[in-house]
Amino acid sequence: MHCPVGILACTSTLLLAFALPTYAQDATAPPARHNAAYFELFGNGGAFSINYERAVTPSLRLRVGAASWTAQSFWSDAETRFATFPLMLHVVPGRGAHRFEAAIGVLPGQRARQDLRESSGFVSLTGLIGYRYEPPGRRFVFRAGVTPFYGFGDPAIAYPDDGFMPSLGVSFGARF
Repeated sequence: MHCPVGILACTSTLLLAFALPTYAQDATAPPARHNAAYFELFGNGGAFSINYERAVTPSLRLRVGAASWTAQSFWSDAETRFATFPLMLHVVPGRGAHRFEAAIGVLPGQRARQDLRESSGFVSLTGLIGYRYEPPGRRFVFRAGVTPFYGFGDPAIAYPDDGFMPSLGVSFGARF
């Protein structure tokens, strides 16, 4: 009996593939949650923001957010409307529920003064050094930290102001 080499090679490969041990996922292990959505108060987005985060690796995450609010001037009846969009890269090293978090990013946005009927765009640098609580196997996420800004460009437009400005932020949300 004569056997072509191709058939012998395919048969051998299939036999080896089915003979190799396979490992099932642990049924008791919590499902991997690569996404998070959270509400942030006084953080990187400004007064408040809604954010979506995606884990690229277990310790590296990308974040995009959006916010819109109106601020009243202390000295007049003038109102300023802000729209911001934080874009950030987060590092969350380690394992477990209690973790350190650091991030850097940009904050593009728009400032519109309603009394002057003018609008202008801005871009600020922002960062984060903080604490993150994500209990394994649960959906809840809590974040708190220092969220500094560096505004540059025209001082009348820079957000929140021209130069360095410290800030604090806190977030609540869910992983999915």
